[in-house]
Amino acid sequence: MGEGDFGLAWLKLLFVFMVLTAMPTSAVASIGKVLSVKQGADVIRAGKKIRLHEGMEVTSGDTISTNRTGIVQLLFVDETKIAVGPNARMILDVSMLRGNRKAKNFTVQALGGSFRFISGKSRKRAYSIKTPTATMAVRGTTFDMWITSQNQSAMLVIEGTVQMCGRRGSCRSASRQCSMFATRSDGQVGRPADQAQYDKALEGGFPFIRSQQNLLPPFQVSAEGCSNRTALAPRIEERPDPRPDRRREIAARTEAPARDEAPSPERPDPGENPSARAETGGLSSSGAGVSSGGLNVSADPTGGGGTGSGARATATAGGVTATAGW
Repeated sequence: MGEGDFGLAWLKLLFVFMVLTAMPTSAVASIGKVLSVKQGADVIRAGKKIRLHEGMEVTSGDTISTNRTGIVQLLFVDETKIAVGPNARMILDVSMLRGNRKAKNFTVQALGGSFRFISGKSRKRAYSIKTPTATMAVRGTTFDMWITSQNQSAMLVIEGTVQMCGRRGSCRSASRQCSMFATRSDGQVGRPADQAQYDKALEGGFPFIRSQQNLLPPFQVSAEGCSNRTALAPRIEERPDPRPDRRREIAARTEAPARDEAPSPERPDPGENPSARAETGGLSSSGAGVSSGGLNVSADPTGGGGTGSGARATATAGGVTATAGW
């Protein structure tokens, strides 16, 4: 090979290298794209903040955030769909199977705000939804989430089954439409103590249940039975595993409603002790935004009074109350 041929080959290699390095990251590692975006949404990628726009591709490692007016609707290559509500932030950690349009790992870190999650064609065990206070496993699921910064996480099931686990290992599974669970400051998981608190949670942190007019048709679901009234924030009750003689009653209560009946939100047990309460404060709505505050909890180890037995807890902050006894 002459000097001229060697030089030409070197130039070809240099050209190929320059083309590859100039290719956008999304062309190499795209995991999905933005179907719709309402002004007020950004992505942080490789340390740079970029304004999101319709048709933009997203990659693993992206941090997506919205302000009080922003809404983002994402479609992933495995057909998973995520709607990101106002004042929200999440980090995507997704790895795709080689030569397959399914995810090997699909992890979403939801750090604050409201979301709708609709699972796609990936295996159930590939999905993991993490918040500062909970981890959720999904089973062919559509559900909404509300994360109030570092304080509390809540989820509402629309279709399928979701298991929610708190930081202390307490887990609750829900498969009935409109079932809601939330974490407590002590790391446990419970459900709204009564209908009023359920409705307050819907108004304070589940904007896609209140209205779906900002969502594209693929993100809209039938959940009319979940919203009856409007208000501000959840208080939650917590109970240990049911006693043997109550397991059948609990199982019947969690069965899916008949198709021809509108589903109704879960209500507290009639035997609930009204004296055992906890107040979760600072969960309030302001326009499209959500603010959060502290939670002070005191425990009553005697559990005196009421119809049940065991420890009872009382928590106070911000004038909203949560049941914590059993």
